[in-house]
Amino acid sequence: MSLFMRSLLIVGCIALLAVLSGCMRIPLGSLWALKQFSFETFEPATLRLAMQLPQGVALKSGSLVVDSKIKREGEPVLEHHFAMHESKDRNDFIGLPPVDAAQGRWVVLKFDAEEAARIRTMRQALSARKTADAASGVKGKNSVEIGAAPKFCRTGTAVNGHAKVSGALYWEVDKGYVKVLRETSLDDLLKDMDDSKDVAAMPAC
Repeated sequence: MSLFMRSLLIVGCIALLAVLSGCMRIPLGSLWALKQFSFETFEPATLRLAMQLPQGVALKSGSLVVDSKIKREGEPVLEHHFAMHESKDRNDFIGLPPVDAAQGRWVVLKFDAEEAARIRTMRQALSARKTADAASGVKGKNSVEIGAAPKFCRTGTAVNGHAKVSGALYWEVDKGYVKVLRETSLDDLLKDMDDSKDVAAMPAC
């Protein structure tokens, strides 16, 4: 599996769960679609990350910061940070299963035009460096790590720790939304992110 493909799979699960163990919560039926996700060709402006959040739960500031670390042997780590913001466009919710109000609501996140352009620039630089290394015969241990840590907050209403959270990823029209997080209790999700986290410790929005 190529470096870019490994990075892509990390986007699919870590962006939601923030930890590698979270990949175990990906539905088996989604694995084939996720393997077709190409970091080299996907359009950042098209990417959508949907999360079904329980009643009383929201994302702090309505956003999610995606972090990337490019590690090359013998060189300082190069870090990039990209922000996904909550979408208000109803078209971005097409294809998501209906949710009863008692179950919460869907939140859809996306990159704005400026962030999408920055991702393309980073990807082009990676590709150019990869081509130059191959041409010059340079070999070394290189890696790209992509992850995010969702910051949840309480909107003021009571929060049920047993309420379910799920998530889906959209990057191509013909695939629609692909489920990347099966229904998981909020308590379990918080523990996946940090053993010390629980619903009681969630800050107010």
